[in-house]
Order: sequence, then C-alpha cells, then structure tokens
Amino acid sequence: MRNILLIALASVLLTACSGGSPDAGAEPRAQVSDSAALRVAVFPSSDALPLLLASDWGIYEELGIPTEIAVYRSQMDAEKALADGKADAVLTDKYRIEWWQRKGSPIQYAFSTRRPLYMVPNKQLRITRIDQLDDRMIAGSRYSLDDQFADQAVAQIKKRKGQILRPQINSVELRLSMLTSGQLDAAVLNTLQALKAKAAGYSPLTIPEGLTLEGAVAYSTRSRHARKLPKLQRAYQQALQRLRRSATMPQVSTRTREALFLTDGIDTLLNAKTDF
Repeated sequence: MRNILLIALASVLLTACSGGSPDAGAEPRAQVSDSAALRVAVFPSSDALPLLLASDWGIYEELGIPTEIAVYRSQMDAEKALADGKADAVLTDKYRIEWWQRKGSPIQYAFSTRRPLYMVPNKQLRITRIDQLDDRMIAGSRYSLDDQFADQAVAQIKKRKGQILRPQINSVELRLSMLTSGQLDAAVLNTLQALKAKAAGYSPLTIPEGLTLEGAVAYSTRSRHARKLPKLQRAYQQALQRLRRSATMPQVSTRTREALFLTDGIDTLLNAKTDF
C-alpha cells in the first residue's frame, strides 16, 4: 500500500511542482498593468495579507507609490516571476534569497515579515507527538523556511528507526488539500492554511522554539523601481500598525479574500493583534 501511495504521490508532484503560473482559474491578483507601478509577487500566506490590505486601504496612494500585487500559487512561482522580470519585488524568505544569490540572480533583501509555521499531522493517524513522525511523509518546500522548520521538527525525534520522506509540494493550498484528503502524513503549513486545517479538526504539533519564523520581501537590483522599496516597507508597516490597533480583524475586501483563498470565514479566525 505504501508503494502505491508513493507512486500516486509522485504523479501529483509532477503536476504540483511544474510550471510557474498561478492556480488554474485564478489569475494573479493585480490591478491594471501600469509601467509606473511597483509590481510585487506574493503567495497565499499570512504575511502577504498586509501587502494586499495596504492596497485596499489606499496606503500606497497616500505614499505616492502605485503598486500592483500579483498572488501566485506558491512562493517558488512568485520568485520565478521576479527572476523572469515580471515582478520588481517578491515575498520570500532569507533561505530562498541565499539560494537565488548562489545561482547568480540579482536579488537583494529588503525587509522582514513575520511568518508563523505549523507542523500539522494527518488526524486519521492520531499523531500527537513529534517522535511519531518517524517513518512518515512530511510535505513542504525545499531549500526554504518550510524546509528549515521541518528540519527543526525532525531533529527532535530521538533514536530514529525509519526513513522520513520529504515530498516537495510548493502550492500551499494543494499541500493542505493533500493533507486533508489523506495523501500526506504531515505538512508544514503557514497561518492561513493551518487555520483551515484547524477548522477541519486537525491539530498542529508543538515544535520547540529555536528557529526565527520570518519571511522576507526581496527585490531585483535590475528593477528601475528598486528605489521604491523603502516606501513599500513603510506601507507594510502602516498596514501592520492598523491591524495591531484593531480589537478584531478588520473587514477584508472580497478581492483580497479570493486572492488569498480566505474561504469559509478564515479571515475572521485571524487575530489582528498577534498573528502579524
């Protein structure tokens, strides 16, 4: 049965990890293309939300930086948009920045974001402890913050006896779907997908702290809009401040909800004061 599952998983991986386009039926969320606009590529993650809210709330206009936000299905797809010249900046993490720099890509760090991650096991397996992940499959994205987080979890397993498989499922929504459909033993999820899993009865494992869970916004040094990154950071901080001042999660526009797959009221489960 495990061999059959691995064969089925390999077929899905060929689909999940190929190409650099957004999810079928969901074009990148962006405004009308404007050559004067700063183009930012993101993916469905909680630290992408302030970037979209800054657009909804008119913060970019107030700061004088026309900005287009495009939401891709995965962090890797968003990074590819930057590498292909389709974006000026990207939501990523420091491990991925280093990976691109080693490849000679003109990518530079701009500022950090907060990105909590969660190790969520298949509820059918009744896994409640880290050591029960031995001889299991843990899905994430390789050479990334996800990967480092999974490494930290695996390091807590003492006297390992089995092989831990680490399939690469870059699309965060697909990763969640495969977990809830029983195709994975566990998955690394960010806040948005972890809340959906929790609503479906899945409980994350407790991972001892030790890794700084931060994303990052990076930019292409070849972009003529690179000088606008300080203002992008100001816009991000203003959106964060507005969130943290809120007693409850502010209303999120339908456009932003659809772009980040905030279905079934998931945005109402976010804590405006602590999740950002």
